[in-house]
Amino acid sequence: MKKLISLFLLPFFLQAQRPVENANKQMFNEVFANRNQYLLALDKASVIGSYPLGVSEQKTVHVLFPSEIKEIDVGNQNVIVQVTEAFNNVLRVKANARGTFKETNVTVICKDGKLYSFLANYQDNPEVINLSIGYNQTADERISKELGINFHHQKVLDENDESFTEIQDLSERALDKRNYISNVGVYTMKVTALLRGIYTKGDNLYYQVEVKNRSEIDYRIDFAKVFISDISEIKRVAVQEEEVPVKYHLPTDKNIPSNTDKMYVFVVPVKAISASKQVDFEIFEEKGARHLRFTISHKLIQKAKQL
Repeated sequence: MKKLISLFLLPFFLQAQRPVENANKQMFNEVFANRNQYLLALDKASVIGSYPLGVSEQKTVHVLFPSEIKEIDVGNQNVIVQVTEAFNNVLRVKANARGTFKETNVTVICKDGKLYSFLANYQDNPEVINLSIGYNQTADERISKELGINFHHQKVLDENDESFTEIQDLSERALDKRNYISNVGVYTMKVTALLRGIYTKGDNLYYQVEVKNRSEIDYRIDFAKVFISDISEIKRVAVQEEEVPVKYHLPTDKNIPSNTDKMYVFVVPVKAISASKQVDFEIFEEKGARHLRFTISHKLIQKAKQL
């Protein structure tokens, strides 16, 4: 009796199994046919733009960078590059042979952690032979926004540094800290920069700086620079200065509207200084002359608080 029931139900069981088998087979075929379906798409906003660069054998193109050149990569042997001996922030670029060649790329990473990309093509008579990248920042930002791509001045962190997320978190923590330093800063043309605190964590110092704009014109920060100066050399004509790169700043918005105040945190690598040296902190105004520079003594650096 059981065998009869089994034989009777078998066709229905097989029929019920077919849709599952067919579904599994279809799924397998879809996965196999589309092997890259799990690749993440490149968002347009993550793309860093490139500069066009015309080069020839007869003319040398010079590119001036805002900071010391640390690393260069060239796509192929058709383009040769060289950092000038006297100034390590100037790059010479030239074609390696007469005649056209396929487009190639040149990538430059500077000491301040910024990456610059160029697309090089052969030109018998290059239209541009001297280029200053630092003065192109406003156009870079505007054109990048129009294209929907990333503004190229994004920090490249060294493998020995903390992660970018960690630096962001520590900067936010430093930004919320209570002020404990007073009477250290500078005032010029109704704009004031005041050092409010110095904090340390790992290999970095976090400078808490308040910018007060009492003028009727908005103040927009272009960039900040930190130098270590030898006090014993100040009275001489040539002052010995060593630039220390600013890795990151928070908030990222650089605009201080008229009659407003804004607190910033600037992240700088730790650099031990002796009694004969001091730190010079400088903030540059974008398209303006209201540059702010003030001095931080070595004794004040030693009072940096742990985050």
